[in-house]
Amino acid sequence: MKEYVVITILDNTLVFNYRTIVDEEKVFVNKNSLYKDSFYYTLRYYKSHTKSIIENIKKNYNSLNTLKIMRLITFKYVVNLIKELNLSNLVLNFSSTLDLDDYNLFLNIDNIKTIYCYYMPGGVVKKFKDKGVNIMASSIKGVSLEFLSQQDAFENDTLYYKNVIKIEKDYPGLIEDLKEFLKINYNLKAIHVYVYSKELIESIVDLVKNDESRNVIVFLHQGYDKGNFIVNNFEWLRELSEKCKEDYTCEFRIIYANSFLKNNLFKQLTFNNLKLISILCVYVCIVSLVIVKAYEYIEEISVEQLRNDVVSDAYNISNEEDDEYDLEDEDEEMEEEISKEEILSKYTFSNSFKALKKINKETKAYLTVKNTEISYPVVQHSDNNYYLKYDFYKKRTSMGWVYFDYRNNTDDFDDNNIIYGHSMKNGTMFGTLKKVLNTTWRKNSDNMIITLDKENKSYKFKIFSAYKVDYTTDYLRINFNSTLEKEEFIKLIRGRSSFKSNDVVTSEDKILTLSTCAGGNNRRLVVHAVLIKDEVEEEK
Repeated sequence: MKEYVVITILDNTLVFNYRTIVDEEKVFVNKNSLYKDSFYYTLRYYKSHTKSIIENIKKNYNSLNTLKIMRLITFKYVVNLIKELNLSNLVLNFSSTLDLDDYNLFLNIDNIKTIYCYYMPGGVVKKFKDKGVNIMASSIKGVSLEFLSQQDAFENDTLYYKNVIKIEKDYPGLIEDLKEFLKINYNLKAIHVYVYSKELIESIVDLVKNDESRNVIVFLHQGYDKGNFIVNNFEWLRELSEKCKEDYTCEFRIIYANSFLKNNLFKQLTFNNLKLISILCVYVCIVSLVIVKAYEYIEEISVEQLRNDVVSDAYNISNEEDDEYDLEDEDEEMEEEISKEEILSKYTFSNSFKALKKINKETKAYLTVKNTEISYPVVQHSDNNYYLKYDFYKKRTSMGWVYFDYRNNTDDFDDNNIIYGHSMKNGTMFGTLKKVLNTTWRKNSDNMIITLDKENKSYKFKIFSAYKVDYTTDYLRINFNSTLEKEEFIKLIRGRSSFKSNDVVTSEDKILTLSTCAGGNNRRLVVHAVLIKDEVEEEK
């Protein structure tokens, strides 16, 4: 069901919530009218009218000093509320911790004096206290020594950073420990299970499905399944896994022991069985190849159709704004004779940006990397998952689209501005970004300049680092708390580069980061470029 931003005024407290609303409340959506002490907005309206909403609150409620946030959200939406209303108390009214980047958002707000939260890691608490901010954490229960021991952890702070945990022993209180762990951890990606029961697995699913902030894979290790639980309950597990993937944010994967595969998969195969299977495999491979190629072709057509639509719409917008040109004065024959050259002659990016916004209102910029196939409008959603599966027309597709990190401020530049895209085998999206690693490609100095067009200005970035790396998030920092942190970040990404660049990059510079997948094992291809300060910004 659709959720709405609900801002409630209670004495000196501003309550920020994101929830479903009832029909009688929907009448007041985007009206800036108070109903039951609350204002109601769609997220899109709130994002585009934040300034006027704040002015309205400031004008009518001047005794506010506290912001209470009722659930995990994209916290950049409340930063301006805290700053502009000069709120000194922040209450995170949910039993969960935050990502480090979210804590850093609040670290940069000088007027915060007290934060009430469930849990905050010690290192982050120290940073806040150094700024004179009082931290009131309510988590007092913690996890048992048994759980800490299984995770090779010594304290709760260690658990905060865990992205993989293991369950090797069932014991009284295990589920309570897991529940508490999910409250103080923000990075969990996988749970490895070595003991089995329906009750345990259902409990894990219940915990994960109620935690909307993460996508978790549960690995079941068959080699440790002495009671054949997996084999005896395989259909149940399969149905549960399908339901998890469809309705929740988790999935199951079974890791079979080699001995099990050998004894159960191959022992009854005869020579004729093998021949039949071989024929079927060849048939499946051929059909799969045809399907894949057809799908890739459809994706290429979709991208080309977008480009044609943009140029055509931009031409039409140009004509609408051109008083000297009036289609009504032309006969039908002349309309048909409008050539592609004439269309292109009226094409400008300012017009194309309007055309792109007509197709997708989440358009933020246009990205071009010379001598690659990368020439796309860049979008931004409220999370980083949506455009992994949806294209520019918001149609579901495996190629997704090219998009900004949801944390980035696209009206200006952050320290690090991140754009993601799939690396498609047919070359679409970031499928040709790997050319940056080619020495011959880099010898053409023009290729090293990336263009990022925004609505009224064009920006140039120069590539200074490119590399492949095993999955990590250390290059995905958005902003930095100090010059030293930024310098260490620049040193890190320079050190990984597959080529040496003599370009000077300082803590004052703005960086553009392009990130895509690079084959198996969760590897990433990453390109970093620095904003060219002396570049004359072309007014569109």
